[in-house]
Amino acid sequence: MVKRCHNGGYGHVMTSPPGRNIDDLLAALTEAIDLLRVRGDDHWADWLERDRARVANGDAYGLIHIKQAFGGMGSINDSYPADDPEIGRLLAAIYRIASRLLAEVER
Repeated sequence: MVKRCHNGGYGHVMTSPPGRNIDDLLAALTEAIDLLRVRGDDHWADWLERDRARVANGDAYGLIHIKQAFGGMGSINDSYPADDPEIGRLLAAIYRIASRLLAEVER
């Protein structure tokens, strides 16, 4: 379960027991980071790696920052559309899971 901090901010992602959505997100991020590094795209690999560390450490800002990578000119999904059979499907899953977790925080 994801909870908002007592101060209304997004300071913590709390799981009890460990949430499948968070585990799925971390696994998808790891796989995407590896694929991006193989493709030589250090910009997006670094972006997602920082967010992966945030989420793994309980910082829900990582979810917000993940979503900021999508949409608009020059976004990650401009470079890797959802129909890309390798990285695109992973990025679509990352966006979907991060959105779901963030919606839980905002409740």
